[in-house]
Amino acid sequence: MSESPEPPKTKLVQCQHEFQEKLHEMQTPPPPLIRSANNQHETDYNVMDEITRVHRLIRAHGEQGDFGMQMKFGNLIPIYGNNQVDKLSEVLANARKNGFVNYTLKDFLQQDRDEDIYIRLVKTPV
Repeated sequence: MSESPEPPKTKLVQCQHEFQEKLHEMQTPPPPLIRSANNQHETDYNVMDEITRVHRLIRAHGEQGDFGMQMKFGNLIPIYGNNQVDKLSEVLANARKNGFVNYTLKDFLQQDRDEDIYIRLVKTPV
């Protein structure tokens, strides 16, 4: 009454069966970490904090220029932190992108090369 399973007619059927067994033995990988909108908001907030900090430093230590307060990049480096030049360049690039500061260079500011570039305040971060 019980029928034995008939042998596979092609090698492909046997390979498929072995493949399915291997799949069942494998563990599923953990789900990817979801970056929530809250994390993005915190990052944006931290960038705005840094832009506000740079704005205050330029206002406190800068000089009055033709169109507002300004300061040379080379003078801002020691005030912000000599070991944070890359971070300062990124903050200034973000501030420029959002219209808070302006400077004549089209590229990221670099220590030694761009120390004579003036950073001008355009608008106050809220």
